[in-house]
Amino acid sequence: MRAQLIAVVVAATVAALVAGPGTGLAAAWGGAISLIAYAWGGFQVWLHPGNRAPKRMATAAMRAEAGTVAIMLALFWLTFSKVPSMRELIHVMGLFFGFLLAQIAGWIQVARLENAGARETDRQDD
Repeated sequence: MRAQLIAVVVAATVAALVAGPGTGLAAAWGGAISLIAYAWGGFQVWLHPGNRAPKRMATAAMRAEAGTVAIMLALFWLTFSKVPSMRELIHVMGLFFGFLLAQIAGWIQVARLENAGARETDRQDD
């Protein structure tokens, strides 16, 4: 999530410099949508005390992924339905720019950790 947070800050800064502070705020919110959803999913898989049991790990991962998607969809729906200024094209572009940059940073981080984990025996604390 550290990589995603850095990506959100970079996306918001770039969007604010290129298209103005409103678009920078939209990019920050787009990245925050990704962060909020994946924080909940990570909690369900790794930190929830009941999900540490081997019998519950697989279902916890499926619930976490389904919940992540549901949270993202709900936050996008709330953003577009309750904040009229976010429906402007420039703000929509900033929102999805921040979201996609945070998503891609998360995917790269996961791939990097999986590759490092294949070379070493235990990398669960990363």
